[in-house]
Amino acid sequence: MFIDIEAFAPLKAVVKRGRFKEEYNVELFLEGERLCHVKIFTGRPPYYTPWAEVFNINPVFIGTEWEEKIYCALHRLMSPGDILYVEYVDDRETFIALQKGEAPEATRLGALLRKCGFKIVKNWYHPEGGLEGGMKLQAVKV
Repeated sequence: MFIDIEAFAPLKAVVKRGRFKEEYNVELFLEGERLCHVKIFTGRPPYYTPWAEVFNINPVFIGTEWEEKIYCALHRLMSPGDILYVEYVDDRETFIALQKGEAPEATRLGALLRKCGFKIVKNWYHPEGGLEGGMKLQAVKV
C-alpha cells in the first residue's frame, strides 16, 4: 500500500507521520468539516502486511456518498490481501444489526465495503492496551 493523497480528491487530506516510519495518520476534510481519520500502515515485509483503519467518522457523513468514496479510494490504493478495519461505533444501523446477530457482511457497512471490492472477514473488538479504538469490521481486499 502506498500513500496517494490525490486518491481522496476533492477531499482535503492532512497527513502526519505515525509512531514509526511505516505508519501515517490522515485526517480527511470536506469543505472544512472533518470527515474521518485514516491510519495507514504500509507494511514491514516479510513480517507485517499493510493495513488501514478508518475511525472517528463524523456521523453527519455516515450513509453518504463521501463515506463510500473513502472506502473505494482505499481499495484502489491497497493490494490484494491488504486489510481494512472500519470502526462502526457511530454507525447506529450497523451497530444495532450486529447486536441482533446479523452477519457482518449483511449490515449496511458490510454491504458498502463489499460494494467497494472488499471481502468482510469479521466483526471484532481487539484490546491493545489503550490503542485499540472502537468496535470494527475487518475487511480484506480481494
